[in-house]
Amino acid sequence: MKKNILTVISIFFYLTILLFTGCSKEETTIENWILGTWSVDTYVQLDYDENGKLVSESPSTDQGNIEFRKDGTGADTGGNFIGSEFTWTNTDTTLELTEGSTVTVYDIEEYSFTDFIFSISEDNQSGGTSVERWYLSKVQ
Repeated sequence: MKKNILTVISIFFYLTILLFTGCSKEETTIENWILGTWSVDTYVQLDYDENGKLVSESPSTDQGNIEFRKDGTGADTGGNFIGSEFTWTNTDTTLELTEGSTVTVYDIEEYSFTDFIFSISEDNQSGGTSVERWYLSKVQ
């Protein structure tokens, strides 16, 4: 009987440790999965009028790859951003890309280990809004 109680306690102890180490927040933070090469599957520019009505949509596909390196540098082989080499930083909600003295902050809309969507919005000359959105999938 005493041996069974010790076995149950041991199993509970190991399961608790497994639960807390296997589900840590660090595994789901952007820094732990953004590293590597991403395919820019689709780039879309959306233009809205001053009433929020979509007036144009310009999608393009197969826009090359973007690489995020551990040292905070990256490369864009598709010409999606300012230059081919950049530095990057992030929070859970924004991605900041810097090329030379130009810094651009993108909103992170969605991310997982296999998919990544981010965008930037700007007011346009007609009083509406332009949104640029990138849909990426993990290559490696």
